Amino acid sequence: MSGGCQTTNSTSLHCKRPAVLLVGTHGRCDAYQQIQQHPSALGRCVVLATWAANSLRDSLTMEGGQEREKLPSEEQEYERALVALSSLISGRQRKDGAQWAHAFEMMQSYLERLGLEEQLGRLSVIHVAGTKGKGSTCAMVERMLRQAGYTTGLFTSPHLIDVRERIRINGEPVDKSTFLRNLWWCFDRLEEKATDDSGKPAYFRFLTLLGFKVFLEAGVDVVVLEVGLGGRLDATNCVRSPVVCGVSSLGFDHMELLGHTLPEIAREKAGIFKPAVPAFTVPQREDAAEALHQRAAAVGTSLSLVRPWQAIQGAADVTLGLAGEHQKLNAALAVALAGAWEGRSAAAAALQGARAAERAAAVAAGQLPPEYAAGLQAASWPGRGQIVHDAVAGAVTPLASPAAAGTNGTAAEEQQGQEAESEALPRLSFYLDGAHTAESMATCAHWFADAVGGPQQPAAAAGSAQAQPGGLVTQRVLLFNCMQERDPQNLLQPLAHALRERHIGIHHALFVPPDSTYMKLGAGGEPANLSWQHSLRSVWEGTGGSSSSSSSIGSSHGISSNGSAAAPRAAAPPPLTLPPLPAVAAPAGLPQAAAVALASAQGPGSRSAVLPSLSVTLDWLRRCVREAPALRMQVLVTGSLYLVGDLLKVLQPPPQQQAVGTKRSDSAACVDGSVNGLANGTVSGSGSTGGHGM
Repeated sequence: MSGGCQTTNSTSLHCKRPAVLLVGTHGRCDAYQQIQQHPSALGRCVVLATWAANSLRDSLTMEGGQEREKLPSEEQEYERALVALSSLISGRQRKDGAQWAHAFEMMQSYLERLGLEEQLGRLSVIHVAGTKGKGSTCAMVERMLRQAGYTTGLFTSPHLIDVRERIRINGEPVDKSTFLRNLWWCFDRLEEKATDDSGKPAYFRFLTLLGFKVFLEAGVDVVVLEVGLGGRLDATNCVRSPVVCGVSSLGFDHMELLGHTLPEIAREKAGIFKPAVPAFTVPQREDAAEALHQRAAAVGTSLSLVRPWQAIQGAADVTLGLAGEHQKLNAALAVALAGAWEGRSAAAAALQGARAAERAAAVAAGQLPPEYAAGLQAASWPGRGQIVHDAVAGAVTPLASPAAAGTNGTAAEEQQGQEAESEALPRLSFYLDGAHTAESMATCAHWFADAVGGPQQPAAAAGSAQAQPGGLVTQRVLLFNCMQERDPQNLLQPLAHALRERHIGIHHALFVPPDSTYMKLGAGGEPANLSWQHSLRSVWEGTGGSSSSSSSIGSSHGISSNGSAAAPRAAAPPPLTLPPLPAVAAPAGLPQAAAVALASAQGPGSRSAVLPSLSVTLDWLRRCVREAPALRMQVLVTGSLYLVGDLLKVLQPPPQQQAVGTKRSDSAACVDGSVNGLANGTVSGSGSTGGHGM
């Protein structure tokens, strides 16, 4: 113990430094316990607790011989825990493959230091890798098994709002007291047993260890474990004997670590396969499928292709809780994994016996058990195919059309007019999807097209905005950012192409940095360098993504950029003027001619722009609908889960939110604005999604 303090068997304490007693990490030592029990022994001593982030944790102050205990609130303690977690973010580039391999080898040492090596075998694990859809698959597996009566643990990454989202018990983020107790337990032991060659694990590996500890303490029946990155060298792959493994759709991502061909990536993902542990996958490209089968044969296990969703008996009657046609592929994999777990798990046999065996047999025969059907309908996964209506912007009721009043209209027109007159429509809606690969961007575009009303006729899309019954006008906005390690051309080009294919025009494209930072939990605090966002905007303009005839920021419909009258259009919407965007300074070092061009591009007549923050962006969008009563805005937010999570935080007060996966509704009826139990914007300092710490 530091501070030169000695303890005895009596209640007295002898301090070489009588004024201050420094106790070990988090104040857990015999001397500290005796001080708590016998504070008079120290007179006017001040007890300070030191911990890895050098933050004050708790203190015991003596004044006039009277004890006054000062303990941090749970919120203060939680903030300090986030500081400690931030200290574990290594900052190494992901391309450092040698360091990645060494760090995986160290996981065994960390488990031994925590005393979890033997206990880990008690967890009944479903292990899932993949490029696209692995998180959604895990969410559906967890919800089905919970519906079937099991106590579930779910480990996923990254998080959207709060780091506790990564570790869930029965679908809910672990509570703060449990999180803090286990975090400091792990932190203390790793620090106490650290050596010169083995310090503390980096951020993602620490959270993986923490998840194992929480699940063991909770005694969950099943753990659904999502791979963080790759598979073979991922921290989660320290699980030696999962019950079943799965691989979702494969694509190109993290190529600096996983390889530059699909077979190379497939071999890394298949690194989670274990001898005699059955594995399942979805249809893959031929060369990737061959690589998966080769790996399965090499380790001595079977790899099965899941039955198509439409071929599962009872699937046609299920409305999936997760929106998007692509989720049917993930649902088919989820059903196969849940059924295999119930058929092989000793925990399932002990807990539910014949009923578990019946469900497993039904899945093997191509049938969907009723508990699974109910779980799939109730499943949710925020930030993926999620629609949020902004409560601050409110709703608008369309004006009655002549057809609504029964004047010169058919019966169908009268009914349509009456529905439009009675239904309040949200003024500002956000369509959130954290897609960040070329394939998932195209999938996101098709989901957005379906969500905003399906395919449009080319003639309708050619207008500056879509006119609707009741005199309303709808404009569509792209809100985009991606991490600098990604190639924006590979993301924005597929997005623009798919939107054009569906005749969905983007009227304004906004490029905004996230409020979070990869290197720290919580807001970055310093003004963002917008050079990357300017690069993204340039790439978007190169794709021709903005609708060529869309309205311009700061200009009116029906007026061309040079002020002359535009060609008349059939059923043109009423004139509409949007407020100008806030001015954004040119990046440092930009030549004067380029700076002038930038200022001109962001002035009246522009259709894309860079904005300095999400709060500024949200203010502008709200101002648009406030100053233009006939306007509705539909905002597609994609490219980064950091961006999606941060937007959910700044949508205050809690938004009117459409439950994930429910049938699309333009109703602005207010519902609970929480995200899986976490109120939007109420968790201070935890907005970063965090990275897979190297």
